[in-house]
Amino acid sequence: MKKHPVGTVVNFCTNESRFISACLKAALKFSSQVVVPVASHFFDGTSENRELLEEIYGAFPECLFIEYPFVPDKIPSSIFKAVHPDPFWHCLSRLIGAWNLKDSIETVLFLDADEVADGRAMAEWLDCSDYEQHTALKLANYWYFREPIYQAEKLEDSIVLVQKKALTPDTLLHDKERDAVYDSLPGPKRRMVLGTSGQPLFHHYSWVRTEEEMLKKVRSWSHRKDRNWEELVRREFSGPFQGTDFVHGYSFRTVESLLEAPTRFQAKGKKNVLHLSGREVVDFAKLKKVPFWRRFLQKP
Repeated sequence: MKKHPVGTVVNFCTNESRFISACLKAALKFSSQVVVPVASHFFDGTSENRELLEEIYGAFPECLFIEYPFVPDKIPSSIFKAVHPDPFWHCLSRLIGAWNLKDSIETVLFLDADEVADGRAMAEWLDCSDYEQHTALKLANYWYFREPIYQAEKLEDSIVLVQKKALTPDTLLHDKERDAVYDSLPGPKRRMVLGTSGQPLFHHYSWVRTEEEMLKKVRSWSHRKDRNWEELVRREFSGPFQGTDFVHGYSFRTVESLLEAPTRFQAKGKKNVLHLSGREVVDFAKLKKVPFWRRFLQKP
């Protein structure tokens, strides 16, 4: 399959390890480069699973992993006044990932690890679409809850594809995260983009988790203060799936699972990992309106 000058940036932590193989394998089918930023800690301050991280690094030598220290005490308070600390780290991951894409990359796809493409269909769509003529696109996705067989009847479009030349650090460092990237950029742009078959190109397994994994998610994600998520999770797992979710209240249909079962990660080559220092993390946080095509002038 032809690979376009598309760089895919995948936000990742090991609480999403059940999805990462499917996510990266699919992205590698159509991306010229795949970059995976990961923090040393979950965003609630607990340490990452070091052993599992090293296994994943070894299993995907084709991808560039960028590990950075989680140092909230070193980030200037003025930055947290502009961007709330909860979404800040998700945004910073995308900034770090996109900033380290090769110069040959023209278009950036921003994914979370639980957003899995139909890799072949995405490659086909890139071959015949006019994506290069749009500043930004939001790509439609299916949304799943609890098990990969429960697919919401309503579609979402959380995935953003954007021209790299349109990006600046300020575009990415925003409370509304990827929505802000799409909303803040000028057109032409388009939402709810489907594949050539008229179907979504992505499967978002955001809430496909065990009770323990779901609790970890709501303790460390950027919306953790919005509601009493832990109570909602425990109530959900007190019985079988009831046909609706506590996040959006969607209705669901039962489908065949397309998600591969979690397995141990097998080393396939030399690990491709860039380790950043705390000083570099702070430098990234301080970056302002620097066009990405001029990033070589001001790389931290």
